[in-house]
Amino acid sequence: MITLYKYTHPSRAETVIWALEELGFDYETKELDGKKGEQRSPEFLAINPFGKIPTITHNGNHFTESLAIIEYLNDLHPDKPLTPNPDDEDYAEKNYKLRQVISFGMIEIESYLWILTKIKVLNNYESWPEGTEQNCMQSIQSALPIASAWLDNQDYIAGNRFTLADIYYQHLFSWLKMMGVDLPEQVKGYLKRLSKREKFPRR
Repeated sequence: MITLYKYTHPSRAETVIWALEELGFDYETKELDGKKGEQRSPEFLAINPFGKIPTITHNGNHFTESLAIIEYLNDLHPDKPLTPNPDDEDYAEKNYKLRQVISFGMIEIESYLWILTKIKVLNNYESWPEGTEQNCMQSIQSALPIASAWLDNQDYIAGNRFTLADIYYQHLFSWLKMMGVDLPEQVKGYLKRLSKREKFPRR
């Protein structure tokens, strides 16, 4: 049995739930109340010393970081359905594209988005130089057209097949929307298509 530790509120754990559902794995969830600091309890820190959500336990081992977790889960599946098929003639190209779009999202969008969230939402009392918020938003606005252009002629972010990259980008684009970023029309359509998938998490 896979155990997923998640917050009582939506977070990156929803990407893990989606992967678990798509892959058809049995799992249980244990919710932690972040407002009460339950992720810093001795019991949870014994599982994840960084006190971060999501975390899963499986076969007596602990796994952290949402992208690494969903890759691990995909590798557990005999067919590895959320990554390109190694038997495809153009596997190397497809696998490169998958890694490229994920890396781009992490470096060119999420890194700045995380700083914006710290400044505007988390109120964690860090001191940021004047203009940091504006510079982050400018960097995001420069990267967003590149990511959205990948959807001009294909249904999914890394090609014509649903992959781990779509689980990641649904979270990323939704996060941008929550932060008040106006999304291009092709991204809005993409999010709508993803939300209609049978295994899409409804919470």
